[in-house]
Amino acid sequence: MAGHNVRPTSWVTVVLIVAASVLFGFALPQHSWPLAIAGGIVLLAGIVTGAVYRIMDDAY
Repeated sequence: MAGHNVRPTSWVTVVLIVAASVLFGFALPQHSWPLAIAGGIVLLAGIVTGAVYRIMDDAY
């Protein structure tokens, strides 16, 4: 893993947020509510994970 203070929890958070973006990307053109809701849940999990593990502290 690259970086000076990078922790695995930071990468998990990034993967969750990217996965949510991909789900939303598929949900919008297909007008799929289940995919949009799943994307929202994954995004919320990524935001909570980032806040709990304080990933922004890795940058300093």
